[in-house]
Amino acid sequence: MTAPGINQFTTDEYVLAYHGPLLYEARILLAENWTDNNSLHPGNTGPHYLIHYKGWKQTWDEWVPEQRLLKLNDAAFSLRRKLLEAQTKKNRSTPPTLSGSGAAMTPTSLPGSAKGKDKGESSLLGKKRVRDSGVDTEADYMKRPEVKIIIPDILKLQLVDDWENITKHNQLVSLPRTPNVRELLEEYRNYVQDTKKDRTERATELLSEIISGITIYFDKALGNNLLYRFERAQYVEQRRAISDKAMSEIYGAEHLLRLFVNFGPFIAYTNIDTESLNILREYINDIMHWMIKEQKRLFVKEYETTTMHYQNLSRT
Repeated sequence: MTAPGINQFTTDEYVLAYHGPLLYEARILLAENWTDNNSLHPGNTGPHYLIHYKGWKQTWDEWVPEQRLLKLNDAAFSLRRKLLEAQTKKNRSTPPTLSGSGAAMTPTSLPGSAKGKDKGESSLLGKKRVRDSGVDTEADYMKRPEVKIIIPDILKLQLVDDWENITKHNQLVSLPRTPNVRELLEEYRNYVQDTKKDRTERATELLSEIISGITIYFDKALGNNLLYRFERAQYVEQRRAISDKAMSEIYGAEHLLRLFVNFGPFIAYTNIDTESLNILREYINDIMHWMIKEQKRLFVKEYETTTMHYQNLSRT
């Protein structure tokens, strides 16, 4: 048995990693031993690894605890085959469903999220799509097309400035933000209701569900998917100081924009029907264009300069 706090795996090692109910080949990019001072989620301490799934896009890279990983050996590959066979049988017994309801927009557990992390469980936005045959093999899972979310050029520049301020200049977005993500999305909802009277009936029905889904997704994705390493210590501080608030009530437009950059790959793995998917994509594009109109008000004008103590803390 490995001693507590000692990493079993090393950087550049190839492993099998749990992602949902199945095991996938992955490479370890970074190996760290988290403490209460640098953990993304207070209480989640011990060895953690940033991994890249073989054949997957970099948007799927994530931090995972050690219990999500297995050494590459015959026993691990045998377990992988058994899990895939069991999942295939389960899919055969489940009738194919396509849903345009808001349930498809509610993430029960995201890759690397706090919920389900200790059990090695994770899923995407709602349930995975089921093919007409009722069988969804690993190969099928990997071949699904990515849903493209086009980021307008103006917001691309905003993202570049955001990246430079944080990673090059050691600055941070001052928190809590005003407006925060919840307030921003509520403003957008009011804007749509007041100005877009020619929406289809279906688009009108889905507006509230989409706003709610984006908010929930943001809360679950922020800690592991939307932060730069330099922002971790600030995130931990916020969790401790304002433990009764959701992240969507603390962070603002800067981090919501990062969510939209990563949104496309995840949407492709939901059971949302084509019409609802197109409406969702149109709303996300419209939100971004509305953010451009309100850019000076929504995005922070000056980033916060950090102390040397914080910079040292962020590197531990």
